[in-house]
Amino acid sequence: MNTIEIKIYYEDTDAGGVVYYANYLHYFERARTEYLGKCGIDIKGLIEKGILFVVARVEIEYKYPAGLYDIIQVQTTVMEISKASFWIAYSITRKADGKLLVTGKTQMACVDNNLKLQRIPQEIINKLA
Repeated sequence: MNTIEIKIYYEDTDAGGVVYYANYLHYFERARTEYLGKCGIDIKGLIEKGILFVVARVEIEYKYPAGLYDIIQVQTTVMEISKASFWIAYSITRKADGKLLVTGKTQMACVDNNLKLQRIPQEIINKLA
């Protein structure tokens, strides 16, 4: 499990002054990248070896909006690992009051440079487990 903090800026919001719904996917991406790095997974090194992880599926549930200058905390956890994919769960809360804002998950598929599905290398599975 890993948590990152993100401050909401004007560019993150819509005309109503709340975070634009699609931006939460950017926050998932940032949190996932940080999480994998903390697990010791060198994404750039894997790309150079032809091992890529792509989002195969995403689920998101909006519970309450974040607004301008809020600081949100994005928590990530690996849920399930299979031979060629894994799921990461996300929970976004507002730091000031701990209110749960968004939950979601992504299925990350392991592919090669031709986007053909491949097995996740055992060393990566070990780091994720």
